[in-house]
Amino acid sequence: MLVQKFTPLLILQPFIEGILVQEDWNVVNFPNRNPVKVLPSTMTIIGIQYGEPMKLLENQKAVSMGSSGITGIHAKVKEYIGTGAIGTVILSFKPGGLSRFTRFPLHELQNVDVPLELVFPRQSVRDMEEQLAAASDAGERVGIVQQFLLSELRDQEEELLIQAAADAILQQRGALSIEWLAAQLYVSKRTLERRFSASIGASPKQFARVFRFQQTIRLRNAGCDYLDIVHACGYTDHAHLAKDFKSFAGVSPEQFFRSEVQPELKRSFQGNETSSRPVEHLYY
Repeated sequence: MLVQKFTPLLILQPFIEGILVQEDWNVVNFPNRNPVKVLPSTMTIIGIQYGEPMKLLENQKAVSMGSSGITGIHAKVKEYIGTGAIGTVILSFKPGGLSRFTRFPLHELQNVDVPLELVFPRQSVRDMEEQLAAASDAGERVGIVQQFLLSELRDQEEELLIQAAADAILQQRGALSIEWLAAQLYVSKRTLERRFSASIGASPKQFARVFRFQQTIRLRNAGCDYLDIVHACGYTDHAHLAKDFKSFAGVSPEQFFRSEVQPELKRSFQGNETSSRPVEHLYY
C-alpha cells in the first residue's frame, strides 16, 4: 500500500488537520487485506475513493458505499473493507472546520457515514469525482479536492465561542465539567450544547469523552501507567477508564495495546510533528 501525506493549502489550514492519500493497486493484496479499523476521534473525516468501492462492516454484514462520503464523530470502532484496486483521498477536519464549507447541521453526521452529495451540491461532487478518476497522480488528485473545497468555502464570521469551547476541552484533556465550561463562556449549558453540536458535530460531553479516549492512547504509548492516566484524564478509577475505553475501542485497553493490525496506517497519521494540536490515533 502506498501512503502519502500532503500539507493543505495555506487558506485551508485553519480548517483541515491534514490530507492523506492511500493507494493499493496490487491484485495480490486484495484477498488478504485486513479490514481497516477506524477509531473514534474528535475529527470529522471526508473520504473520496477512486477505483473499486469500499464496504462498511455493520452487524457482520458488508454494506456497499458510494465513491465519497463524510464520517462524523463516532463512538464506536468502524470497520471498512476494500473490494479491489482502490485509492482514497482522506481529509481530516479540525473541530468545527467542516462548518466553514457547509450549512449542513453537523450533529446529524454523528455516528454515521453520509454520501458527500447529500452535504454538498450533487453536480459539484460528481464533477470532482470524474476529475479524480482521470487524474494521473496523487498530487493532482489532492489539488482537485482542494479546489473543490475552495469553491465551497463560506465567507462567514468565525464562531469564536464554539472555538473557545473546543480549545478549552483540548487544553484540559477532556477532564472538565460542561456546566463549568458554559459558566466560563457566559452562556447557558443548553445554548452551549446546541451551538457546539451544530458546529462541531457532537455534544461537548461526547467530544470531551472521545478526546479523553485519544489522550489515553497517547499517554499509554508514551509509557505512562494506568494510574497516571486515570489522574491525567480525570477518570474516577481504572474501572472507569477501562469501561469508557472499551465503549469506544470495542476491546479492553490491555487487548488494544497488544494488537496492532494496521501499523502502516497508524504511522501515517501519527507522524505529523508539526500539528498545532495533539495528533489523534485513527487506526489500529
